[in-house]
Amino acid sequence: MIDGTLQSVLDDKKISKALIDNSVEKFGSNKRVYILSDHCDSRKPYSKMLENLGKVRNLNGNIINGFTTLGSVVLNENKRELTLSNISVQSNQEPTFITKKERKEYEDGKIKNPIRVQEIAKLIEEDIYHNTNTLLHEHLKQQSTALKKENPDISIVHVHDRGCDSIEYLEFIQETLGDDVVVRAKKSRNSEQTKINPKTGRKVKVKLIDSDFANEKVYLIENLSLKGKHYQQVKCHIAWDTITLNKKEYSTVRISLVKRDGRPIYKDPMLLISTLKITSYLQAKEIYHIYLLRSKIEGVFKFLKDVLGWEEYQVRDWESIKNIISICYFIGGYFYEIQSTLIEDETVQMICALAKNKGIISRRFFLEGLQVLLTAWHLENFKIQNSISDEMFREMQAYAGIGGGI
Repeated sequence: MIDGTLQSVLDDKKISKALIDNSVEKFGSNKRVYILSDHCDSRKPYSKMLENLGKVRNLNGNIINGFTTLGSVVLNENKRELTLSNISVQSNQEPTFITKKERKEYEDGKIKNPIRVQEIAKLIEEDIYHNTNTLLHEHLKQQSTALKKENPDISIVHVHDRGCDSIEYLEFIQETLGDDVVVRAKKSRNSEQTKINPKTGRKVKVKLIDSDFANEKVYLIENLSLKGKHYQQVKCHIAWDTITLNKKEYSTVRISLVKRDGRPIYKDPMLLISTLKITSYLQAKEIYHIYLLRSKIEGVFKFLKDVLGWEEYQVRDWESIKNIISICYFIGGYFYEIQSTLIEDETVQMICALAKNKGIISRRFFLEGLQVLLTAWHLENFKIQNSISDEMFREMQAYAGIGGGI
């Protein structure tokens, strides 16, 4: 069923469609929704035999083996209720994957492998090749189209990180999808302002991060927690302006967080670009808060990896790999759906207590409690199947240091 050899299969496309359909059913009647999307590498550093094994980066930025996933979640108009909505799995070593660099080398006649040259020529001719951009566009289009089919007047705001601050991406969201976007910009992006380079005497572009913004305001955050650290009386410097990219105007917001001793919390300010218009400080602040919603999808990936073992699959063929990763995302979505039930159900509370939860009822403790129950069930079955007496079982426990043994 998972590797695609049966007549009726469960594959990544069916799983993604089910997730999208669920998000439409839940939030399709909203006036506005927020789609948070992010790439997350499925790292397999010690694997060598997996089909289409690609290249990704580890936490230190080094190239290792693995695959790339693109996940999306949808937030309702109140920004509180969340549902997992779409998952795509890709490998940059698939035969149909043509990077921009490889496409350029092909056009310049620099690819020496004649078989690969023929492959690329056929893929381009039949328009069946893909790369990171085409996969991203298709992924986002599926979700947007489904929501607008249910509600043509719905307002959709996409939220993405620095990897998607290209003009191509901005125009795709605004012109092709007809949606809005808030995306973090790389600090290397230029502004429209110029200055004279004192060494060369030439006019050069000023980086957006260093440019003068037309509007700025400072407000106080009494208490702020970031990555386990707590700060008091933090000053948030928020500046906003517009920038013209490819003859189109976009809103820009720059945010700096400063501790009460005057030192910045982060070395560089945060830069945001958005298709949403800004005419006031409150709108600039709203764009900043929309971007901060990204922490929710980061939390989803952390849950999938830490609790559901998203990177621990053992299958080798490409279809099974895609399907296992997608199934795990679907299961993660189920646990997000039942969050309110977990809190209210007395049985669930007891299961969480098995995981030594200190009174906290959460998806993680619920799953850990289920694992304890499953272990207990296996143990009872083992005792019955092997006719283990109570005396023998106490001796076995003694080897584990239970009941006053070793």
